[in-house]
Amino acid sequence: MMRNKQLKIMPAKRVILVGCIALMAVGVVLTTHKITSLSDRLTSSQSKLVWYMLSLSKEYDALMTLLARYQGGKSSFDSVAVQHEILWSRFPVAIKIASEQTASQPNPSVLLNTIYRDLQASEASFYALRFSTHNIGDVMARYRQQRQQLEEYFGQTLSLPGNGYREHTRLLNQLGQLTTMMTLGMMAVGATVLLLIAHDAKRYYKLAREDQLTGLNNRHWLFDALNHRFATSTEGVAILVIDLDGFKAINDTHGHDVGDVFLRTLAKRFADELPSHAVIARLGGDEFAAIIPYQEANMPGEIATTLVNIAQRQSVLLGHRCKVSASIGLAFGQNNISGERLLRYADTAMYAAKHGGKNQYRVYHDAMQASDHRLHSRGARRPALESDDSNETQTDQGDAFKVSLATIRQISKPNARE
Repeated sequence: MMRNKQLKIMPAKRVILVGCIALMAVGVVLTTHKITSLSDRLTSSQSKLVWYMLSLSKEYDALMTLLARYQGGKSSFDSVAVQHEILWSRFPVAIKIASEQTASQPNPSVLLNTIYRDLQASEASFYALRFSTHNIGDVMARYRQQRQQLEEYFGQTLSLPGNGYREHTRLLNQLGQLTTMMTLGMMAVGATVLLLIAHDAKRYYKLAREDQLTGLNNRHWLFDALNHRFATSTEGVAILVIDLDGFKAINDTHGHDVGDVFLRTLAKRFADELPSHAVIARLGGDEFAAIIPYQEANMPGEIATTLVNIAQRQSVLLGHRCKVSASIGLAFGQNNISGERLLRYADTAMYAAKHGGKNQYRVYHDAMQASDHRLHSRGARRPALESDDSNETQTDQGDAFKVSLATIRQISKPNARE
């Protein structure tokens, strides 16, 4: 069911992702084309002339402002002279651009030449201001008159449809709006794409650490936790390894569908019974492991007893009666024992519980290592006493899955039956 749901969701996300990218591409192409068209119009010789003449008006405004400050003793003549030279240098360029205009366009060549000659004629009066400001009012009045002539030109061009300052201002506004829309659109589409990618990355991260059958943490998550959080010390932590007795009979008698439902049901019961600070993971098949932080030494044993009792409850699933038992190994951590080593100890204790009669839990102690070392190796067949009630795993590989816990962590992809 879960995989079918994923298959339904993934194409929809891909469609959204491809749609966003296509929308962004089409928007960029159309907007770029429009911006290019506007730029061509704004960089034409007529546009250059309009904006150049506008800059002349601004230079006149700056010059008269500095002259007023100089008259009031708030500015030096040198700063006024610099601004005068800037204004002077603008006219030859403006006249050259105007001379290149066609006869059909409003051409200010005559006006610009007239103002430029007037500016040249008043040059001596301007530089005389360095020594005396008695005629500064006349000089400023002359500059105002020249600027007024430029204003009259703009008034004429503004009245012509499709020409002049107003048209170019409109084009500039369009250019700014299109640029803003394209930027915002690209940001919105980019954010959507990043959110979808982040969502998928989060989902894949979860899938890589979640058992697909039971919804518990999987063995990859378990070994990550053991190798990082409990890499050097397991003090204050206990590990339970839980192996079901008689689960193979459910698969053989009622089929794997019933077996899958049984594992999901039992896994939920185990998880619900654990304290909130404890975690449980499915190692694979019918085997689980729980990490239990504790403060009271008797708490892990009480939890193990509870899980043994839960496992032996009879369940009716899909019309079939199912019953198993659990063999549980318990190992208490210490300061110099790593998490992975503690898991091996708990695994050894689990085999001791299984060979001691099943349906119980055993606590690991050092004496088990010598007597039960061969039993905790998953590479060998289990002893004959288990042959009628084997805990073979819920995998397509059968006995091939019985490898040592030390090599489980190197298996990169869970089996489909897990």
